[in-house]
Amino acid sequence: MANVFKKLISKEMGELNYHRYSSFIKKSMVYKKNDNQILFNDMYEKLKYRDIKAITKMYDRLNETMLLAFKISKNYYFAFLFFLAASIYLVASSVPPQFTLIGLLLMSLSFIYKTYEFIVNKFCYIDAQIVLIYKAVLDRIILGDKRLDK
Repeated sequence: MANVFKKLISKEMGELNYHRYSSFIKKSMVYKKNDNQILFNDMYEKLKYRDIKAITKMYDRLNETMLLAFKISKNYYFAFLFFLAASIYLVASSVPPQFTLIGLLLMSLSFIYKTYEFIVNKFCYIDAQIVLIYKAVLDRIILGDKRLDK
């Protein structure tokens, strides 16, 4: 399962470009260089000829993805509280042990999935870097287009 930022960039810019961008960010991190302008220029060249409606839709999808990443982080806290409360209730109640065990097992599997989803989306520094550059490119194109309209 990929994080939501990787899915977006792979869909919008292509899988090959995503791998190029992530490799570039990784190398920049190793050599402690901040060469984001190179990625910005590359993305800008790929997107500058698209019409404003397509760019606006891309911007909307980016905002939806950012909101989804925020919701995943926010909902994890509630999932943890629910898991904890339900586990305590099952153990403390007079439910037969086999049902308690089955309930705890099913809840644990669900919680492990939520934890995995949370970690994958929380620690995606490279993809977040790419998304920030992507957002800057879309902003530049949209703002540049609006300046031309005046």
